[in-house]
Amino acid sequence: MNFDIILKNTMGANLSEVEAETLLTYLVEEDVSEATKASILSSFYIKGESLGEISGFSRGLRKFSPLTRIPGLTDIVGTGGDHKNTINVSTAASILCSSLKIKVAKHGNRSVTGLMGSADFLERIGYDFQKDNERVKNDISRHSFTFILAPLHNTAFSKFSSVRKKLQFRTIFNMMGPITNPLDPDILIVGVAGGIDPFTYAEVMRNQNKTGYVVTAEDGTDEISICSSTKMLQVNGTIKEFSINPVQILGRSYDIDDVTGSNREELYTKTLEGLSGKDDACSKFIALNAAPAIISNGLTQNFSDAYELAIRGIKNGNAIQKLNEIGRIREANLSGS
Repeated sequence: MNFDIILKNTMGANLSEVEAETLLTYLVEEDVSEATKASILSSFYIKGESLGEISGFSRGLRKFSPLTRIPGLTDIVGTGGDHKNTINVSTAASILCSSLKIKVAKHGNRSVTGLMGSADFLERIGYDFQKDNERVKNDISRHSFTFILAPLHNTAFSKFSSVRKKLQFRTIFNMMGPITNPLDPDILIVGVAGGIDPFTYAEVMRNQNKTGYVVTAEDGTDEISICSSTKMLQVNGTIKEFSINPVQILGRSYDIDDVTGSNREELYTKTLEGLSGKDDACSKFIALNAAPAIISNGLTQNFSDAYELAIRGIKNGNAIQKLNEIGRIREANLSGS
């Protein structure tokens, strides 16, 4: 480890991507004191994390996962923290996309700031989170879907849990979740909550030669909103900015209450009814958020066509069938098949 990198960080200078990855590796592999970790994280926070530092840390974190990269995958993931308690739309959209033969590797966790995280929902349908590389490959081959529970497969995060709890401010690790999927998907659809700069994620994606979209809604949700305009950053070598008005796509307006819930049971039920087509607003909400992945995988060329393909996947029963298929993964393993 070149300690000039630590000095450079302490002095408030930006680290290059290589330097940031080297620093992360040192902090994980060596017996570094809590005080040193706190000092480094504080320096990042005070000056503001640069593109190279975020990208380097994310590369470094993925390196320590027991899982390895699989080409051709898509992830639909959000930063969380919007406090809206919407249905788990990124997970539902992921399942819908996998029913369209898009290979999805969903990266997520149990809820931290909301009522129901992606892992909370999948746990309810009997999903088995324990897996190795072979199991992951089998899931993708058989189901076009796998779920990666972050704490199980991003073990490097645990090295910083204690110091992060002691610091009274967000750290660079708060920005890592959406870009540290250990399978390193080629296509990312990243939802960003209000108050976070979406261009940061778009720049990291471009820097790492990924394609996809970064979305952030005017109402603060970290997804394409059903009731307000949403800023879209399309990443494909360049970054193209435009907006989506849900009324123009859906033909009518909806209220945020149509896709939110006051408790976990209500959210679970609404998500199921959205995937099965029984809840009109939730179905359209899920289809809206599947559309960017559909375009990025080349199934359609524009947003309206992508939305129509997605909503058909719900109405014809393919989405709920895929959910039932995924929910039986644990039963299949226990039976030895």
